[in-house]
Amino acid sequence: MKATVRNTILMTSLAAAGMCAHADGISFYALLDGGIAHTSIKGAGTTASETEFVTGGFAPNFAGLTGEKKLDSGYSVGFKMEQGFLLNQRTDGVSSRYFFGDDAVFNRQANVFVKGSLGTLTVGTQPNIAFNSVLMADPRSGSNFGSSLAAVVISGGLGTIDNGSVSATVAPMSGLSVSAQYVPQQSTPIGTQNGSRLAAVYAAGNLSATVASYTNASSTTTPDSSGTVLGATYKFGNFTAKALNLSQKNASTESLKTNGLGGSYALTASTSLDFGTFKSTKTGYDMSTNAVGVYHKLMKDLTLYGQYASVKNKGTSSTPYNFAPPTNITGSITTGQTADTINIGLLFSFF
Repeated sequence: MKATVRNTILMTSLAAAGMCAHADGISFYALLDGGIAHTSIKGAGTTASETEFVTGGFAPNFAGLTGEKKLDSGYSVGFKMEQGFLLNQRTDGVSSRYFFGDDAVFNRQANVFVKGSLGTLTVGTQPNIAFNSVLMADPRSGSNFGSSLAAVVISGGLGTIDNGSVSATVAPMSGLSVSAQYVPQQSTPIGTQNGSRLAAVYAAGNLSATVASYTNASSTTTPDSSGTVLGATYKFGNFTAKALNLSQKNASTESLKTNGLGGSYALTASTSLDFGTFKSTKTGYDMSTNAVGVYHKLMKDLTLYGQYASVKNKGTSSTPYNFAPPTNITGSITTGQTADTINIGLLFSFF
């Protein structure tokens, strides 16, 4: 038994050494976010509060490998393998991998791509290009506390990752980049699904703008899930203004409208702040969010941040109040309730 273990370790080490010796351009990257959050829920005759450790108060946690190798005629081929995870172990039977991707190995990215002068073709599990447009224009960059994501993803049904998809991005021309993505029909835990996405990004000087649309057909629910995204950013000196508009529908949402306005301001080379106000409405659904964040770079790649988010439910149905993984307190608020969250965390980016 000991000999078998030693042989296994030896073969694994040799394989790893061989890979490092022959694989040009392979690199490791990671994004880690952990901290403390205090949430207080008040209104409708109830009061609840909790102070707890949270993974991903601002950004998702993941680690990955990517590699790229040049081929003939100006082409290159590469891959990405990316795993999302929590920094704290769950005790409710839910996998610690689940909240930043499906409950699977390499749940965020597992794909092969080919690059050339005309653009990039990617095959496999990869980000949803319509969701990328949301992140670009969200006033708070898609923070897990106090952004558009709680309404857009949880209530609106826009997915963040597409499993087994094919995407093509045309090389930018005169500041315009266009992408298309197709998700072939496949079996999922919620039924057979397939869909498509289109996105365009224009960048010129201080202005960036994006438009995107998506559809998801389902064999188990009607109508099909669909939506459109409009967004823009404009830089005025140290201030970057952002505006976001989404229109979504799915089996439980006839017409969900989400608007966001705000931006970010660089106080110094190492300190910045952002703020955003968001409104999401449909019949019986009315959620208002106001949030602010402060970020200070302690050293290269390591940032200390603090953020405050206040979410109020003015409608008649329950609404989510954040996009961070739920732990010890409910993730939704009922009619007349307000959820206030203060979050302090450390963000480490290894790229």
